[in-house]
Amino acid sequence: MIKSQLISTAFFTDKNDNWFPSESPFLINNKKYKVITMNQIHSDIIKVVSPMRKNYKCDGLYTTKKEYILCVKTADCVPILIHSEIGVGAIHAGWRGLSQNILGNFFENEKYYSDNLKVSIGPHARKCCYEVGKEFERIFPNHILTNHKGRYLDMSSYVSDYLEKLNIEFEDVNVCTICNDRYFSYRQDKTDDRQYSFLCI
Repeated sequence: MIKSQLISTAFFTDKNDNWFPSESPFLINNKKYKVITMNQIHSDIIKVVSPMRKNYKCDGLYTTKKEYILCVKTADCVPILIHSEIGVGAIHAGWRGLSQNILGNFFENEKYYSDNLKVSIGPHARKCCYEVGKEFERIFPNHILTNHKGRYLDMSSYVSDYLEKLNIEFEDVNVCTICNDRYFSYRQDKTDDRQYSFLCI
């Protein structure tokens, strides 16, 4: 498990961890937390956690309540964990969500944005391994690396360039899920297993 160096309540699991969101309610320092997950659909949709809602069909969550742990499930997409002075957010960002501007829907929405944002970018498919087709040059013209082997999408720099443009403090754990065998990768072996990225206030 990777503990964020920037956000004290943010963590990223790997194959060897025994943490599962089904363990809700989760106990931290003798306090119960409810784990909130998403039915992730590769969209740009962000939802605010509500005590009346059980299911979230979206790819981003936000809460200002202290009793919730927000959780992202990934096996190559980018998990993004966000901490602010008033709340926390969690984003599942694959190439579809990025191309649909899920980052803008969160970071440029006054409902979620506040001063002193901190962002942690977790393990995901990196430019070393994430081979894509020629059509991606049109979708991500500034974030495709081409060599004699093929074209590779750099989602890491896409996210970091966006955050730098907004002067948001961030860290990147710099782990590739495809070539690091400690992590599940759908592109590598079509697995149904996932690692989890989670945080709370």
